[in-house]
Amino acid sequence: MTGEVVLRTSGLVKRFGALTAVDGLDLEVRRGEVVGLLGPNGAGKSTTIGMVLGLVRPTAGRAEVMGLDVATHRQEALAAVGAMLEVTTFYPYLSGRDNLAAIAILRGRGAQGRIDALLERLGLAQRARSKFRTYSLGMRQRLGVASTLLADPAVVILDEPANGLDPAGQREIRELIRELAQEDR
Repeated sequence: MTGEVVLRTSGLVKRFGALTAVDGLDLEVRRGEVVGLLGPNGAGKSTTIGMVLGLVRPTAGRAEVMGLDVATHRQEALAAVGAMLEVTTFYPYLSGRDNLAAIAILRGRGAQGRIDALLERLGLAQRARSKFRTYSLGMRQRLGVASTLLADPAVVILDEPANGLDPAGQREIRELIRELAQEDR
């Protein structure tokens, strides 16, 4: 691809005592590319995502998003990022729609106006007013993806988006990721 670089890591290292979780990762992701981090449990995939999002401080190296160093310009760098971490938490007593509305308040920039379209796109419109606690695992994962898209991000980072889903749910998530890539996210 020839699109602009939206995410770059250079010599990224994370050590926890004697354990090296990430060892000198050099990665470049261009707009519209889909990149997956593969490896066994404990291989450093979530740690890498944490460093890219500025949630985990690297031992060495750097992470850049949209050309900005996450360590020194975190807020500006991550303004263009929508991220779903491995564990996504919602209010169980609120509906899926109300959970998104609460998150949209924090996202600003027209996020409230995207809620209904996202619920429709992710197949949640019929159950939008149902309490989150009644959602199946697949519905919860899709709501997590919807929350990452509220601010119309240029970069989407999903940590274990198909975790715990049945084969049909995994296919749905893969198809959604392909659609996002076609939109140059």
